[in-house]
Amino acid sequence: MIFPLSLKTPLQNFKLLSHCLIPRPIAWVSSLNDNGSINLAPFSFFSVVSLEPAILSLCLMKKSDGTPKDTLQNARMHQKLSISIPSLAQEKLVQECSKELDFGISEAAEFGIDLEVLHSAYPPVPKGVKVAFFCEFHSVLDFASATDTLLVELKEIYVNDALCNEGLDFEFDALARSGRGFKNLAPLN
Repeated sequence: MIFPLSLKTPLQNFKLLSHCLIPRPIAWVSSLNDNGSINLAPFSFFSVVSLEPAILSLCLMKKSDGTPKDTLQNARMHQKLSISIPSLAQEKLVQECSKELDFGISEAAEFGIDLEVLHSAYPPVPKGVKVAFFCEFHSVLDFASATDTLLVELKEIYVNDALCNEGLDFEFDALARSGRGFKNLAPLN
């Protein structure tokens, strides 16, 4: 069956792509709200755009009322984000953070998620993450009314000491989207 995307709604296109482009790592984004609290939001349309400079992209569907996601508003205001790659053990917390809350309400506080500071110049991340990216706002690509594509420049990467070796070869149990469900990106035997 051929699906002409021009005849589908943004939500239908999202569903088609999310079921076809699998698995996708989850970006669990920490940003600073205006009131000083931490916004935590998961995004599965997340990828590397460029290596030099190191640019990552986040495709952000707008809120149900059509306004931009808190992550985008915070990135524009404060210019810094921390992007964690959650593990399978954090799946339920990630799902909690996907709930739409009013602007300025902290998912960390709302859902009892412990945070830790891995880099003093960037927002804290959920405790126990094994990989995190520390990024600065680059730009926003506005292709359509239903989504915003946020580009961030990657400045530093955290990898848990227990994972990393001198050759920078490592694998970990990253949580990923696979259609409607989640998968564990574990190494093959």
